[in-house]
Order: sequence, then structure tokens, then C-alpha cells
Amino acid sequence: MLRHLKQIAIIIVLISLLSYVLLYYSTTLFYIVGIVLEIIGVLIALSLLLFDSRGTNSKVAWIAVIIVLPIIGIISFFFFGRNPVKRKFSHHQYKEMDKIQQTVRNLPSPMLSDTPELSQQIAHLTNSMPLHGNDITILTNGNQTFEAILESLKNANNHIHMQYYIFRDDKIGTEIRDMLIKKAQAGVEVRFLYDGWGTKLPNRFIKPLIDAGAEVEVYDPIYSFWIARTANLRNHRKIVVIDGQTAFTGGLNVGEEYRSNTGDFSFWRDSHLKIEGLGVRVLQESFLMDWMYTKNQALAADSFVSNKGIQQYFSPVKDGNQWAQVVYGGPYDNERLVRDAMLDLIDTAKKSVSIISPYFVPDEESLAVLRRVAMSGIEVNIILPGKGDRGLSFHGSNAYIETMIKAGAKMHAYDKTAFIHAKIMIVDNEKAAIGTANFDVRSFRLNHELMVFLYDSSDAVNHLVQDFKNDLYHSTLYTLEEMKNKPFLQRLQEQLSSLFSPIL
Repeated sequence: MLRHLKQIAIIIVLISLLSYVLLYYSTTLFYIVGIVLEIIGVLIALSLLLFDSRGTNSKVAWIAVIIVLPIIGIISFFFFGRNPVKRKFSHHQYKEMDKIQQTVRNLPSPMLSDTPELSQQIAHLTNSMPLHGNDITILTNGNQTFEAILESLKNANNHIHMQYYIFRDDKIGTEIRDMLIKKAQAGVEVRFLYDGWGTKLPNRFIKPLIDAGAEVEVYDPIYSFWIARTANLRNHRKIVVIDGQTAFTGGLNVGEEYRSNTGDFSFWRDSHLKIEGLGVRVLQESFLMDWMYTKNQALAADSFVSNKGIQQYFSPVKDGNQWAQVVYGGPYDNERLVRDAMLDLIDTAKKSVSIISPYFVPDEESLAVLRRVAMSGIEVNIILPGKGDRGLSFHGSNAYIETMIKAGAKMHAYDKTAFIHAKIMIVDNEKAAIGTANFDVRSFRLNHELMVFLYDSSDAVNHLVQDFKNDLYHSTLYTLEEMKNKPFLQRLQEQLSSLFSPIL
């Protein structure tokens, strides 16, 4: 990622220097360029105001950047700011992705009237059915998660599908890579997909995997400045599917920091989920939808949707008695499926809402829902990092603490020597959601995300409730007095960060 940021920075500097030289030596050109930039800026602003469906925060942020830094702002907008809903897929992508989705949606499902009430609402919203018959295990923190994943990988007999936003070539990354090589050499189908911005793996790391027979694809790689138009639209999902029977998803990427082996934090707190049972087929669907997108080939889905393929990839055995409803979505969808399902969950609260999110920059609607729930007398507890891993996101999150406290919510800072990266929502201690989505504009609008909704005070929900209590114990409650006494420069930094977070 640093390499691409440096390339972009170099281009911006060169263009700025060239513009300065031209303007300095030509008064006439100065006016011409100024008029052209003004016209382009006005057209972009009008387009955002009149024809764009993104949130007000994002529109205001882009217009502010274009006004304050017209050259850099306009260039940045054309690379990063175009409306993702208008992205056009190829004919092959449309057709093959549709084959996958229709195949899964046509598989037997329970009568909707027999499912938990909230799941019915989310099913109508997202077209993703709740599925009963799952054994769900909550994995708390990195060592527990990677141990479970490696054990399941070791037992794979048919296929392994793996997808990550960040996958590092460090100790744990190499250990997992070597297990994939071993299984591929034994005849297991291995498909490995990683995001082209979040992950930068050298050829020496990938080549042994390909040589062993694994298929490797990169999601929207950034290899030219024209392709950089997708740089701000990333695939943030983390999915592992093994033999179509076992799956993992949640907050953890692959890297030593997720095992707390980093000098930046004393501890890395995270949550993941292991699922065995019928819900695995929707995680398989999500992976293969992204696989079809990256393959972009005719007939790419045929081997997965044939009768043999359905038996091989989409026929998990019922295992356990828990409900699971997997909702995935991304920037190319007309609706914000993941966000709206999360808001539906919050809206059902009668007693309490508990949220953990490492990045908390809600859009207008999400903020309004949370504040309304808190003002209605429902207990709202939100845990945020006490120490951030990224300055912009950390300060942007802190900008919302005061307004949430004024609404009646209890805002907490996790251990200031550690980092909390889990993405968890719990309502009334009876239903919950866990997955890859943060409670921020990026996850709601710019990233491809996934959340698993859990119901009926299941063992998994109870585990999340206990984890949340433990996290509260390691957190400090913010006070309104503390917020009001913030230094001016800190308050300015937070407000500016919250303004620009929606476009980054």
C-alpha cells in the first residue's frame, strides 16, 4: 500500500509543480487554468448535490477538498470519488455471479414464518435467508483463532477457499501458506483470494503456492493509475471455507499483529467465528461471488453449480441447533445491505445495545438511529479503542463521543496500551451480529463487507455477551465534562478527521 501511496503522491507533486511553473510564467494561462478548474469544480459539486446518492458527509467532504485544494481535489475525485454504484461489470461477471447466487438461493430453506422475527425482516431486506442447524464457536483473539483455522485446514479433504483483506508474509502468514501448499500437493483444491490494496505479497511468497497447484486471484489490483479508480473500494471480507462444511469469518486478518506480536500495542483484542452447519453455504456463496468477479471468464461458475458441484460445495451437513444469517454486500449494490441489516438489529432493542468497533464514523442515518435509541432510555454501551492504529480514523471516531454521551449513551475507551479490533453488536443480550464491518462510513459504503446475525440467546450470543463484559472491565468510561474540556487543537483535529473520514 505504501508503494502505491508514494506513486500517487509523486504524481500529485509533479502535477502541482508543473501547474505552478506554468502559472508563474504565464498570466494568461493563470486565468485560463483558474477558470477551467473553477468550471470543473462547480460541475463536480453540482453533480454531487443533484445526482449522487452518497451521504451528505461524503458530499460535503469532497466539495471542501475541491474548494480548498482544487488541483489535488479534482485529481483525487476522479481517482477515488466516483460513485461506486455506477460501476459496470462485464457480461461474464454478471452472468457467472448470477449463476452462483441463484443456485444458492434456490436451495431448500426453512419457511420464513418459522424463523426468528428479526431474521424475517432482514431476509426481506437482503434476500439472505436465516438457516438453522449450525454449531457456532466464538473465537476470542488471535492465537485461538489461528489455532482453530490451522487445525481445520489440516483436516481438509476436498477443497479450501480462503479470502483476506490483509495477509502478511510473516510467521503466521507463512505457516498458513505452507499448510495450503501441503494440502494442494495432496490433491485438495485450493483457491486463495486477497485484496489488491490491503495485501502486497511478493512473488517469492506466492509462487510456491501456485507451483503446488493452488489457484490465486487478486481482488481489484492497482497496477495503473486508470485502475486506481477502484483504490477506495476494497474487499474487507475475511472468509475461510473448508470442504463446504466448516467456515470462519470475523475481524482477524492474517498477520503477527493479530497474535499481539507487535511493538505498537501490548495486546490486540479481536473476535472471530467458526461455523459448522447449513450457514456455511452462504459464506461459500460470498466467496465464490468474489471469485467469479476476479476470474471474469465465461463458464467460470459451471463446475460449482452443476449437480456434482452443488453436492461438493453447497451441501453442508446440519450440525447443531443455532441460527445463522449471513449478510454480505458492497459498494456496487444499490442498497447498503450490511449497514441496513445492522440498523434493523439496533431498532429491535428493548433494553440494551452493546457495540464494539475499532472505527466509529457513522453516517447521518446510523448516527440518528443510535442517538434515538439512547434517548429513548435504552442502555447503549459502545467500546472504542483507547489508542488508535490510524490517526485519521481514531480522531474521527473520537469526534462522535460527545454527541453520543449527550444522547444518553455510555462511551468507553478500551485499554490505552492495547487495541480493540472486534466488530460486534449485541441487542438485549439475546441477538447479535459479528463479522467484518466496522461502524463507519467506509464499511457502510466503500468496502465489501459481511456480518453474521445470531439469534435466540444461543451459546454464541452468550459467549459474545460475556466477552463484552470482560472488555468493559478493561475500559474506561468517558465523561461529558472530559469532552467539554478538550483542548481546542484536539477538538479541531477530531472535527477535521470526522469531515474527511467519509472519503478515505
